[in-house]
Amino acid sequence: MNWSRFLKWLLQFAFIAGVTLLAWFNLAASIMSVCAVLLVMLSGKFESLVEFSFGPLKAKIERNLSESENLLLELKTFAAIQARAANAACVNTGRFASGNDWIFQSVKRIEAGLQRVGVSEDEIVEARSDFVALTISDMGIAATGGSYVPSRLGQDAISEWQDLRRESRGDPDAIEAYLSKWDVLSADRAERIADMRWMIEHKDVRDSAQYMRAHNEVPW
Repeated sequence: MNWSRFLKWLLQFAFIAGVTLLAWFNLAASIMSVCAVLLVMLSGKFESLVEFSFGPLKAKIERNLSESENLLLELKTFAAIQARAANAACVNTGRFASGNDWIFQSVKRIEAGLQRVGVSEDEIVEARSDFVALTISDMGIAATGGSYVPSRLGQDAISEWQDLRRESRGDPDAIEAYLSKWDVLSADRAERIADMRWMIEHKDVRDSAQYMRAHNEVPW
């Protein structure tokens, strides 16, 4: 048995298992730890490249350095994918579990971790895309009474409301048109429609207050 190879494999397995376990508790910390190890590896290879700058050894070290840099880029992409999965799971399963902004704060902590390890802004936008889309949808629901049916507006308005909530609850123009038609476009509802348009334009949730408005329905 090649003990050196076995030990190397064992260390790699332990590292992967440890990082995976850490990700369950703190995704950003897991990402940071992996990138820190890779940056140390890159640093060591760079020092070797400076020390040995001749012949086949230089070519081999340069190739290893390039491979390590590619691995770091792949890791950043993987981190963004994992962040999107974590955000989507969080917002789908927990956004109505409490009356505070813990999901918004969690998403922003993950984004800060991604930024610290150099993940691109486009990948960060993609990582939060499900969170933003669901917040826009929730904002549309809040603007149209939440779980309350507009009974006082009559059956025709109720039928249109049901169609709107089924097909266009994330469409600020359709919501505004419905509310205007039935003369119920209050200031609170108009504010939520403006929030929807801001989130669609910026592909983000501006702040905690905006997030909370999506979970504070406007009564009829």
